[in-house]
Amino acid sequence: MPAATRRSPLPIVIIVAVVVLGVACWVVGKGCGTQKGQQSVNLKSYTSAMDVPVKSSADTAGQFNGLKNSVNVLAKNDVNSKLTKMESDCKSISKQCAKISPPSAATSLQPLAQLGFDKRVKGVAEYQKGIMGVLNNTDTTAASQSITNGLQDLVVSDSVLAEYKSSLDAKLKASKQDVQLADPGKYVPNVDDASSASVALYVRAVNPSASKSATSSAPTPAANPSEAIQAYLKAKGIDYSGMSLSVSSTSSSDDTWKLDVATGLPDGTTYFLMHQVNGNWTVVQTGGDFTAAQLKSAGAPSDLSPPGSSSSSSSSTSPQ
Repeated sequence: MPAATRRSPLPIVIIVAVVVLGVACWVVGKGCGTQKGQQSVNLKSYTSAMDVPVKSSADTAGQFNGLKNSVNVLAKNDVNSKLTKMESDCKSISKQCAKISPPSAATSLQPLAQLGFDKRVKGVAEYQKGIMGVLNNTDTTAASQSITNGLQDLVVSDSVLAEYKSSLDAKLKASKQDVQLADPGKYVPNVDDASSASVALYVRAVNPSASKSATSSAPTPAANPSEAIQAYLKAKGIDYSGMSLSVSSTSSSDDTWKLDVATGLPDGTTYFLMHQVNGNWTVVQTGGDFTAAQLKSAGAPSDLSPPGSSSSSSSSTSPQ
């Protein structure tokens, strides 16, 4: 009998290889799915951890706004102690954030949160320094600048933390996690409140006597209102190259008092309370707006109309 023909082992090897490859792909695929699932869980856990400092910061923001809007009716010691407590709370929140380790999906976002919390520490401290200077009748110009610096830091913190929340929420949605980060709140809900013009009005409302004392450092009076205003702005380091001036109102009983309005300044529309003495004009006070009570407290006649009143007028006096 002829010898039996031996079958080549090649088909068996191919079959085994295909099976092994299939198993390997299944294992790898399952592993990748497990890894993605774990990353998603880690992101959710991270969000839960960050919710704690974020909510605390939002609570402190509410406290800050309440105090800022009632400084003029609170005792100085009470204002100081409340702000000291807020600064301490902000520092604790910042330290708490620094201890939280982000997962790989949020590594790029954690610095945003830290920056936002750090800015809140600095902003509250600067505001406290300024507002206590106003209440204690110290250098009002320096105190107002501190308030402005503090509020601007807080505006930055609001913006940074809002961006952090938006970015983290987007990542959570992409990973199909039905959760969101808590709202970090806003220390300065109205960004315009951080402008130097708005701060000047705020300082006058808090302590009118302090704002009066600040006028002693005003620039030398000038022969006409536009020159006095330009000298005032130059002394403050404010660019007035695009400024346009007009008269908002003039006292009918004493035409040495008037209210001029400027547009085209970095801080937006600004009003200048002007007074003529011995033939020269002086900037008495400036602000983004004036009330009748504020004009009166600055020494202006009671018939000098505040901005927006029906008796206020406007005539162009653009400076050269």
